[in-house]
Amino acid sequence: MKQPIILVALAWGLIAPTGAGAADTCPYTAEYLSEQLGVKLKVVTQMRGMLGPACEYADDKRTLKIAVDAGPNPAPSAEAWRKMSSPPKTVWKAVPGDADKAVVLESYPNGDPYPAVSYERKNWLVDINVLGVRGAAAVAQWNGKLLKLKRLPQ
Repeated sequence: MKQPIILVALAWGLIAPTGAGAADTCPYTAEYLSEQLGVKLKVVTQMRGMLGPACEYADDKRTLKIAVDAGPNPAPSAEAWRKMSSPPKTVWKAVPGDADKAVVLESYPNGDPYPAVSYERKNWLVDINVLGVRGAAAVAQWNGKLLKLKRLPQ
């Protein structure tokens, strides 16, 4: 069950952190996410992600991690990006009626799915992943919370 965490950690580990002063590059403030998600979070890593400015947020005990990466889509389509950046046999499910063509992670070949939302907006692709949430009901609840966050870019 640790494979999803390992794969996401490897992907994030390949991204070089930016220097000090990158706080303004975080897609969301920790305060905003804490208020919207109901968990006190802080920024633990600020970096240049695979898409653009990215941050990793965590609770005080680091039992919950949220990774947000947002920027211009480097692939021909959002679907192509998700296929390139996810393990084979990963399944994304479209959110019906979503104006930004949001999808949620439905199945993950190396373990249980975790809360993950991806969408396209104003020629940007936004990926939000939550690690530390287990169980289908909890994953569905967190996906609902992630879908309600203000959409990037604004």
